[in-house]
Amino acid sequence: MSKANPKRPITGPKAFGTVMGLSLLAGGLAGLGTSFAGDLEGPAGFAVTLAITGVAMAVALVLCIWWWGRIDEAAREAHKWAWWWGGCTGMAVGGAILLALLNREGEVDLGGMPVDQALASGMFLMLICQVIGYTVAWLVWWAKRR
Repeated sequence: MSKANPKRPITGPKAFGTVMGLSLLAGGLAGLGTSFAGDLEGPAGFAVTLAITGVAMAVALVLCIWWWGRIDEAAREAHKWAWWWGGCTGMAVGGAILLALLNREGEVDLGGMPVDQALASGMFLMLICQVIGYTVAWLVWWAKRR
């Protein structure tokens, strides 16, 4: 019976650089590809752009799975705790801002943004609030345990 080799742990600046570098490469290639696809119009252009960004997101997901399988249990717990508490708190803050903007329509100058820009800005606002909340919660988790 053969023994399965345990996964090598991934830690330190080299590991961070590897994951971030590969993620940056995937994102850069997707950005380059979608800029070339910008000349295509209609359903074909949409399909090509969706395929390119879909592949980039799949690569990012594979990198996350690879990374998650190699970090230690403490790091996993820190990330899970931070995404739950920080991400949820950030989403609540972002949601409150969006609800306030929606309920005070016409009173807040949004610079005459078209609907697509307003939607993208709202999505970005939620993401930024979640990432900020996650980062704060992650720092708190590690500070409590050091």
